[in-house]
Amino acid sequence: VVWSVCFSPDGERLASGADDHSVRLWDVVTGRETHKLEGHQGYVRSVCFSPDGERLASGADDRSVRLWDVATGACLAVLFHAANGWVAFTPEGRYKMGGETTGAFWHAVGLCRFEPGELDPYWHHQLRVPDDEPLF
Repeated sequence: VVWSVCFSPDGERLASGADDHSVRLWDVVTGRETHKLEGHQGYVRSVCFSPDGERLASGADDRSVRLWDVATGACLAVLFHAANGWVAFTPEGRYKMGGETTGAFWHAVGLCRFEPGELDPYWHHQLRVPDDEPLF
């Protein structure tokens, strides 16, 4: 079942979100699938292109929003809602957060879990993206 579709601003691509947990990008002229974007763990209920058509946002029943690079199909960031805040993280492990996320977001290394910021003194670069900098 397809739950959501959206045309790119230039009308050349179509994005669809479905119950197989995937987002698919289609070439409107040929009707061919150009990318299958995977990562959600629930039905993808919403898809939407950025105004410039370079990014795509998808929302799913797994309570996440994923941001995708349309040209490559790469996942750029995952955003999660917490009871009293939010967190966004990149595939490289960098993150931004707002509000109170204690108990909702942490880093796991082996069998140990670390609160946001706890690993920063030991990492070769800062994991947390400063509030005044873009996530990507």
